[in-house]
Amino acid sequence: MPARGIGTVLRNVDTEQKLEFIQHLKRIGVDKYVDLPQLVVVGDQSSGKSSVLQAITRLPFPVDDNMCTRFATEVALQRSAGPEYISVQIKAAPAEEDSGVEDNDDLSAAGGTETIHDIECTTFPFGSQEFANEFKRVLAAASRQLLGPEEGGQDLSKATLTITVKGPDEIDLTVVDIPGLVSAGHDAFETARALVKRYIDNPKSIILAVAHPADPGTQEVFQMIKNIPNKENRVIGVITKCDRKQEGADNWILDTIKNERHHGHYLKQGWFGLRNRLPMEQDTSNQERDAKEADFFTRGVWKDLSPSRLGIKHLRIALTKMHNAHITSSIPELIPEIRGRLSSCDHDLAQLGKSRSLKSEQLECMVELASSFSRLSEDALDGYYHNLPDQDSAKLRKAVQDGLEEFRDSMLHHYQNSLPDLDDTILTSLNKRTWRSSILAEENLAHIYRVIQANRGREFPDEVNQNVMGILWRDQTTNWRTMATALMENLVPKIANTMNVLVKKATTEQELQINTTNWLTSQLPAASEAAADELSRVLSDEARTWTLRPRYSTRAGALYNAYITAMAKSLVELDDDDRSLEYWDLQIKLWLAGHRNVDTVLNTYVRLKAYHEVAMERFVDNVALQVVERHLLGPSSALKMFTPSYVVKMAEDDVEFLKTIAGENEDKAVERANLAKEIASLTEALASAVRFGISNN
Repeated sequence: MPARGIGTVLRNVDTEQKLEFIQHLKRIGVDKYVDLPQLVVVGDQSSGKSSVLQAITRLPFPVDDNMCTRFATEVALQRSAGPEYISVQIKAAPAEEDSGVEDNDDLSAAGGTETIHDIECTTFPFGSQEFANEFKRVLAAASRQLLGPEEGGQDLSKATLTITVKGPDEIDLTVVDIPGLVSAGHDAFETARALVKRYIDNPKSIILAVAHPADPGTQEVFQMIKNIPNKENRVIGVITKCDRKQEGADNWILDTIKNERHHGHYLKQGWFGLRNRLPMEQDTSNQERDAKEADFFTRGVWKDLSPSRLGIKHLRIALTKMHNAHITSSIPELIPEIRGRLSSCDHDLAQLGKSRSLKSEQLECMVELASSFSRLSEDALDGYYHNLPDQDSAKLRKAVQDGLEEFRDSMLHHYQNSLPDLDDTILTSLNKRTWRSSILAEENLAHIYRVIQANRGREFPDEVNQNVMGILWRDQTTNWRTMATALMENLVPKIANTMNVLVKKATTEQELQINTTNWLTSQLPAASEAAADELSRVLSDEARTWTLRPRYSTRAGALYNAYITAMAKSLVELDDDDRSLEYWDLQIKLWLAGHRNVDTVLNTYVRLKAYHEVAMERFVDNVALQVVERHLLGPSSALKMFTPSYVVKMAEDDVEFLKTIAGENEDKAVERANLAKEIASLTEALASAVRFGISNN
């Protein structure tokens, strides 16, 4: 069989193994994640790109000037043993790509790759008319699938037609023909440029820039060439349809092919001239096509140019050298790039954590999280902070202690304001007839006197109604609920902050952190409600005056004596006869004994103060133990309830419990699957590099 195409020309022993390696990477999908070397054919619409692709690959692509490429076509040449074989597939663009190019809905629904047709060359030999007819039929079917019913429209598809050619005379190479560039006024201008950009942005792509004999100022390809990074080493040019050049176009075409450095279209890799197969020559063989081209370039203005710059034969040779050099220079960068990408994937997969799609995986995850959280929360409650994050929010016991002490101090402050110590100068005269009015003029004692008088009952004249103490005590406890509620409202956000910190310590998975924290936080209102109910019970108990503490009687007697002593001191200061403190102390006691209505007021006051001190301390302790510790921090609190045993029980009682908290959302599951697939491809790529003898340095 005669040499069929570029494969036989591009073969080079030094690079063949690298070419096979690159093609192997494409077969295992590495090109989805890492840029791989490829040959991209770009040019304006109707510039003859398909004719160039036909001449390079020897596949019978249609070259009618009225037919324009509206989707990318990748021709993958692969060397393999056995008979020649062609597979035609349609591949949808990656879902995350948004190139602005129209998509056929049917193709999008196909979900990736759909094989349209396979041709075995044992049935239709290459070069035969039967093969040409079948190939055209397959291309037509693919075009209908890609473009839908509006085949005659102007919309472009971002899907790709992939043609894989296998045979013993092929070489591993991918040639890509992409839709032609159009002028800025064209409806498809932006979409065409976006599609072209998708390919030329690959720094490992070799660009075969196709121009035609029309005015170069009107051809988008020349503007595009200027903007290609590293164009000196990546771009090679070709001018097609040289047999159909317009009058007066000789100068720019000939000057461009001469490729002198000062010329405006100079390319380091040079320009080449081609004579395209005419539509009427579609049935001619490849050999006849090459012969006509060679004869054409021996005549007219073309004979003044270097023959090495004219014809498909010389273009193939130039592509061979450029392609092999590009492959050789790309390989050293490729392996570190694959390694870096693999490392990034491993990191991203680790960030996602273990898979939690199955119920067993979710249960395992939550049991592990609950175990870690319960240990951390126990340390936070016990004040052992060495295993906790170095944050104030983690130090819950400190926050609780601070809150309780602040609550205690506020209770004490309220007590001191409502029942202050009596003024030392209540008695302002030695005249005993003034003592009653002086004592009852003191604000707190006057209030008690009014309450006693207002609540007279069947008691004896020198006694106090038993309800008086209860009335006075209820006034004293009016603000206790407010102060205790403020304590709870202060602690609940601190508990929530602690749980948030501990969950983040227990797991690094952000989604699991959010779900778990939200669930734990949702348990706080129930704990707060239980604490509030407990507070109501404690306040209800404190509404009654009752105690067995000896301190009450001792404290009441001490206060009574202290006030009498204070009044005696004030009289000593007024006494010009210098009578002793003991004298006046006795006088006051004797006077009070004779004025029981005043003495009962003073006694009621000191008993109220003594009881307030005892009850206040008891209330502070009860709030700390029964309200805060039992409910906000106790076994049924969110801090302590989240244990492995609780998780297991909840998983049995509530089938949605695990899924709600530990279940992965669909996007995350897809991301994990995609990462796993990418890691598998990249890992296989590194392993195959060793098998192919590619250096990993």
